[in-house]
Amino acid sequence: MHKFISISVVVLAMQLLLSCTEEVPGVERGANKSRAPISVVTWLAVNKTVTERLEFIGALEGNESVSLTAKVTDQVAAVHFQDGQLVEEGDIIVELTNAEQNAALSEAVVNLEEASLNLGRLQKLAGTVVTATQIDEANARAKGAEARLEVIAVQLGDRLVRAPFSGVLGFRQVSKGALVTPGTVIAELDDISSLKLDFNVPERHLGKVIIGGDIEALSQAWPELPSRGRITTIASRVDRASGSVAVRALIDNSDRLLRPGMTMSVLVSLSEREALVVPEQALIQDGRRSLIYIVEVVDQQLRAHQLDVELGARVPGGIEIVSGLELGAKVIINGHMNLRPGSAVREVDRQGRAVTAAAANRAEG
Repeated sequence: MHKFISISVVVLAMQLLLSCTEEVPGVERGANKSRAPISVVTWLAVNKTVTERLEFIGALEGNESVSLTAKVTDQVAAVHFQDGQLVEEGDIIVELTNAEQNAALSEAVVNLEEASLNLGRLQKLAGTVVTATQIDEANARAKGAEARLEVIAVQLGDRLVRAPFSGVLGFRQVSKGALVTPGTVIAELDDISSLKLDFNVPERHLGKVIIGGDIEALSQAWPELPSRGRITTIASRVDRASGSVAVRALIDNSDRLLRPGMTMSVLVSLSEREALVVPEQALIQDGRRSLIYIVEVVDQQLRAHQLDVELGARVPGGIEIVSGLELGAKVIINGHMNLRPGSAVREVDRQGRAVTAAAANRAEG
């Protein structure tokens, strides 16, 4: 009897011990062991001014461009420029032979002087032996000689090829002694102090592009030097084949780094607005869901709380949050990959140092 009671006591004690070691629903195994908080870097969610931008591809053209040619057929007597030379409006580029015209000019000058002297003598004798008809005839001869002189001067001018505007010359296409005609290209001249930037905008964005709107352009040659300008023209028609409309902007090129024909990446600035923006590294994509973690105080302990958010436009270095996040929330931007909802956290700065209570209330970045 005593032996049976002893065995029963031992079995009861073992059952009590097993019941104490069984897992309690909702409590993780080892929950009695304290876990160290996870270090996280936070960003204070505040409104920022966001400028929406559209990106296109465009090509540059000179503000003024022309192929220099001669007006007459003749030989080149002198070349007054070098390849790539900067010239001013009116500078002589090429001089054609003009010996015949110079001789005709000397003859015209003599004829005009003679006609003028003869007219003067007749006018002194007017009313005596000289009739009014004779004076009129002398006056006509003098005017004819003057007109002939002007014709010769124009012909001489046609043998001087001048720069029609200030700009940069291209490669020289002729040499001294070459025979040129009105169709012969002597050189290309481009005004590149400012450049035309042409690009196409899909018709769905046409309502967002306005004349006078700001643009920023980047080249592959100088990606670190953006060029800025304004939209000057929007084409009157939409191209049916591409469904886009041609747009032209004028950009400053006073340093003359850019060249006509270059391809540019064009950023068109649209309307500005206030928006809630967080750094891109705060975002976690889970299929179609966009998630972020924020820091909340639960029972005097900092814990990670997961939020579903709706995204808006991307901006340089960040992304707009349309809904799901409130102003003033502390968004976790570093350390969130090791988090689970409800994880204990501690705030640190970018160097891993603990953030004080005062610093924790300031925006990161």
